[in-house]
Formats: sequence, C-alpha cells, structure tokens
Amino acid sequence: MSMNNKNNKFLVYGGGGIGSYFAGALSKNSHDVTLLTRGVHYEKIKSIGLKMDTNWGKNTENLNLVRKIDNEYDVVILAVKTYSVKSILDDLKNLNNDSKILCIQNGTFTYNFLSEKLENTGIEVIDGLTWIDAVRKENGSVIQFGNEAKIIIGKNGISENLEHDLINLSNKVNSKNIQFEYTNDIRKAVWEKLIMVASIGSIMCYSNMNAKDTVADKSYSKILEGMIIEMTNASISIGVNIDENYAKDTLRYILDRSENLHSSLKEDFDHNRPLELDQILGEAYRTGINNNVDMPNCKLVYEKLIKFAKV
Repeated sequence: MSMNNKNNKFLVYGGGGIGSYFAGALSKNSHDVTLLTRGVHYEKIKSIGLKMDTNWGKNTENLNLVRKIDNEYDVVILAVKTYSVKSILDDLKNLNNDSKILCIQNGTFTYNFLSEKLENTGIEVIDGLTWIDAVRKENGSVIQFGNEAKIIIGKNGISENLEHDLINLSNKVNSKNIQFEYTNDIRKAVWEKLIMVASIGSIMCYSNMNAKDTVADKSYSKILEGMIIEMTNASISIGVNIDENYAKDTLRYILDRSENLHSSLKEDFDHNRPLELDQILGEAYRTGINNNVDMPNCKLVYEKLIKFAKV
C-alpha cells in the first residue's frame, strides 16, 4: 500500500531509551504512534505519561501503549536490542502483510535475519540505523542528549515504488527533533556506524576504561586502529562502497572527541548487562574471516569479551 496520501500508523517496538524517545517525539509531532513496552515502564507511562527531557525541551506525552502486537500498523520502528530480535519474531509475524519494519539496530544482523525469516509474508523489512544519545534512567521517563536524533533508512535493490514510499515517509517524519533520512546506499551508512560503534565500544569494554583513558594508552589505541582498519576491509570485501579514507577519518574522529564519547556497549558492560557483541563486532569479524580478510585485533577483543555477550 502506498504511503503517499495517508496518515501512517506507527508502532515503536521497544521501550528502552531510544524507543521511548522516538515514540515520545512522534507523539509530540502529532503522529499516530503506539509504544510497545512492558513492566513498570508501561505502568508508569499509562498512569502519568512519558516524561521527556530533551535537547528541545521538557514535556510529558500521553502515549498509546501495548504489550504485544494486537492491531494493524503501517510502520514499525524496531527499537529492541539485537539479541532480542529472535525472541520477538513470532510477535512480528502478527503484523498486517503490508507493514514496513524499520531496523534501526547497530550492525547488519537484524535486517539480514528478519529479511530471511519474513520473506514471502508481505511484511517489508527496511534496513536502517539511528544516531542518538538517549537513556532511560528511570521508568516512565527518557533523557536525550545533544542535537542529533537521527534515523536513516534505505534498501538496496529497491523497487521504484518502494523507494518513492520511503522518501515520502522520510519527508513526512523529518523534523528538528527526528531527523529522518532516506539514502540510496544504506549498506554504506550501516557499515560506517557498525565500524564506529563496534570499535570504540568494544575497546572500552576490553580496557574497562572510558574513551579518553583508553585512547591515551598506546597499546589500546593501536588495537583500536587495527580494529577499524580490519572492519573497513571486511566491508570492502563484500562490495560496500566505503570511502577511501574512512578508517583514517574514523580513528581521527574518535581520538579528537574521546573526552565526550559515550558507548551503550560500555554502559551495558558497567551494569553487568549482556552485550550486543556477537551481533555487532561478531558480525563484522565473521564477515572478514569468511572473505579472507585478516582480523587479528577484532579476534583478540571478540574472544575476550564474548563471555559477556548474549548470543
């Protein structure tokens, strides 16, 4: 079904920091949105609304809430951890057969897995990513930092009609507090973020230090550089059109901004929560190995941290 002349019904699947933020922002922008979440977070929002503390101000949003898919939705923004995707597959199969699922997780796992498992269902799986710093420190609330709350979507090998629909969706949602973009080279965008978050997040867990102290240590900085180069080469090995200077530029970006860099992977590590390591660094590592790319630094870090991951 074309999205050109309709008001889309959104479902944000997952009530963590990112999902809660985007549900609240869509609501604030007067979109028809429902948040799927559970537990005390659900009860708090149902009782007093979602309290939002963002770069664009503070507000409270009264959201439509569900605990599982029990209605029809046009667009599903999938905001769960990568390691949870397999466990919600049966619920996603309850979507109507012209729904679009936007995969905004880090890495390539979610899109690849759901594309295979939902093939021939009529549900359209769309690749994507998000750049945002948002946390749920307390149930019923979300805090967002900085002026970036971006979603980028796309699909390689896309039909003209679907591309038109995704561009139209992006234009409708795009605003100052949800920077929504369509790209015709989503693989490049996904791999650029994968390399960034997998390298800095993993090396911070490996060193068990913050970003500034980690990169100040020459031995850790050298491993970080090696990981970035290896993952960049892994992406090139499968035909990703990554920029020639991407590895060098990414390392420089991390070194220059290390004092202010935050990693959700390290936050999970610090709070003894399972890591998304296997679905992010692990996917990049396996891609390289399967395509004859030397990955010694990725192997070193992956093998030390895999015991903390949920696979």
